[in-house]
Amino acid sequence: FANYCMMKWCLVFFLMFVMVFGDQNVDESNTDKDADVGVEEDSQGTQSEQRFQTPNIQGNPYFVYYFTADSSIGKDFSLSKAKKDGVDVSLSKYDGKWTTEVPSTAALKDDYALVLKTKAKHAAISVPLQREFHFVEASQFVMQYEVKFQNGQDCGGAYVKLLSTGNDVSLTEFHDKTPYTIMFGPDKCGNDHKLHFIIRYKNPKSGEYEEKHAKKPSGGLESYFNDKKTHVYTLVLNEKADYFEIYVDQKLINSGSLLNDLEPAINPLEEIDDPNEKKPEDWDDREKIVDDKATKPEDWDETQPEKIPDESAKKPEGWLDDEALTVPDEKAVKPKDWDSEMDGEWEPPKIDNPACKSAPGCGEWKRPTKKNPLYKGKWVAPLISNPNYKGVWKPKKIPNPHYFKDDNPYKSLDGIKALGIELWSMSDEIVFDNFFISDSKADADKFSDDTWLVKKLAERANDPNASVVDAVRQATSERPWLWIVIALVLILPLMLIIFYCCCKSSKPPVGPHPERMRYQKLNEHTPAEVTEVQDDNEEKKQSADEEGEEKVIDAKGDLEVDSPDDSKVPNDGDNEPVEEEAKTRRRKT
Repeated sequence: FANYCMMKWCLVFFLMFVMVFGDQNVDESNTDKDADVGVEEDSQGTQSEQRFQTPNIQGNPYFVYYFTADSSIGKDFSLSKAKKDGVDVSLSKYDGKWTTEVPSTAALKDDYALVLKTKAKHAAISVPLQREFHFVEASQFVMQYEVKFQNGQDCGGAYVKLLSTGNDVSLTEFHDKTPYTIMFGPDKCGNDHKLHFIIRYKNPKSGEYEEKHAKKPSGGLESYFNDKKTHVYTLVLNEKADYFEIYVDQKLINSGSLLNDLEPAINPLEEIDDPNEKKPEDWDDREKIVDDKATKPEDWDETQPEKIPDESAKKPEGWLDDEALTVPDEKAVKPKDWDSEMDGEWEPPKIDNPACKSAPGCGEWKRPTKKNPLYKGKWVAPLISNPNYKGVWKPKKIPNPHYFKDDNPYKSLDGIKALGIELWSMSDEIVFDNFFISDSKADADKFSDDTWLVKKLAERANDPNASVVDAVRQATSERPWLWIVIALVLILPLMLIIFYCCCKSSKPPVGPHPERMRYQKLNEHTPAEVTEVQDDNEEKKQSADEEGEEKVIDAKGDLEVDSPDDSKVPNDGDNEPVEEEAKTRRRKT
């Protein structure tokens, strides 16, 4: 049973280990799909170079763009010629360099992408959608694209802006103030890792636009900036219940309500403080005041110090009054390059006086201080309750003139006509690829399977440094609670093995065998007593069961034991004389 239990627990922990460190980025139901898109192998089983395959587009997306050899900036994407406002002239130009090329770290052959080649420069580029997206016409909105920080990221973003309809600004004049409907994507500076989701919402009463920010994801985002791998970012907005979902590598990392989980909230407060009301001059909000009638007691002595010398203290015996705490180091030698004219007269450094190590103290002895019982400090008048106290003043509430209630903010968002990337980064070689805008999450997932998933498997196969340790480090950085599972998986099986091997008792039972006790007690009777007992047993045997055992009843009437059977009595070398004597008595009887 113990072996069975230990094997069962070991199997449970093994399954936990597989579930934790298995590939959680892709649904287990897609194993056949993973095999179809895996890295190709030749007939000898060696890995062969995999090429980019044109993805299969499902549905009718509003914008889909993957880069090929004939993709060129200027043909579809437009470089910005605008200047950034509010910065120095030398930094105002969008002079960051963009190219379409096969990245230097690409895992697939002929896998072209849009690459930001420069750092510490403003860069802006944009492309029109193949169809404008209007939120009033679709019940779901999906935006998806890939980012890869080939050199990691120190400070800068890789987010996109979805430019609003209703303005005639040319894409060549795209800049930081160009109206957008949604901003989405990763951003980092220092240890502040973000995944932006911002909407520009128009107040239906005032007509003013205000940015609404989603809460920060609770999980760690560090690995997306530092692991130098391709990650796919997906944003989903749903008209039903007005909620949003944010995925990274097809895993949900943030979600919430457009009404309740954006800051500031979509709907303003129904009442606000009256901005024209001011606190009255005679309003007294002091809860306590100084008692003007209080006087300092006559015996209050402010001249007494807080501490006084302890007159009862005595100097310890052996105190060395004439010894200094530190003395010059006699072993010190003046440096050879010491210049007396420049550095002054050289003096050896000071060290602790060796004579003080064995003494209770050195130097002038001073009495220790103690708390002065007469000390009272400076007298201050006490505080009393303010009879004129009116409480904390607050302005009165008035109806909010800009109040409105929008129960469906999804439908209120401006349409989208173009996609733009406007950023500043301290890292170069940032890769953007496989843009997809649709009204179907299923279509976006299929597109991601044909693009990002293939790339992910190829990157994993081509990574010479990939190891189990790296997988553990990445998994725990995103989910710190996994350290508890790791501890359980590694420690508990070991504890079970130790318990089974070392804690199982091997000591024999303490005390004489039960059969031996009964047998010895029988032998204490005399032959005559045994004969009397046997006569009584003859009478009882007539009414006993056919399978009943012979009973030997104690002569006193209070003891009943089984008839001794030599085969049941344990063999004990120390009790052989007793056994022989018992056998002799039975034969005589």
